[in-house]
Amino acid sequence: MSKGRILVVDDEPDIVRSLSIRLGAMGYDVSTAFDGLSATRQAIEEQPELIILDIGMPAGNGHAVVERLRNIDETSHIPVIYLTACTADEDFRKAREGGVCKYITKPFDSEILLSAVEDQINQSRLVVS
Repeated sequence: MSKGRILVVDDEPDIVRSLSIRLGAMGYDVSTAFDGLSATRQAIEEQPELIILDIGMPAGNGHAVVERLRNIDETSHIPVIYLTACTADEDFRKAREGGVCKYITKPFDSEILLSAVEDQINQSRLVVS
């Protein structure tokens, strides 16, 4: 039985691959996207329980993805963890305004990210039940 469905979105294939392997080994069903447009489409179609999202990507940055998803009833509730190299105050502000639940900067400690994933999945399930 799956521990949850996670969409991993980053334009760096190595990050997507390593997260997919690690999260899959932990029992999560993982789907991936490499740009903002694909991320939005997959979030609508797949309804993941969590999205791990980069900010700086082609075809719609992370902020644009979050804004689109927050304006669609079916995806407005999906929690988002930013995993990004962006550290500007403006990015932090947009994350707060968009309701991003966690902001983790690259390079990142994988244990911190994995802990945030488990916490968010558990928290989401408490809200739903």
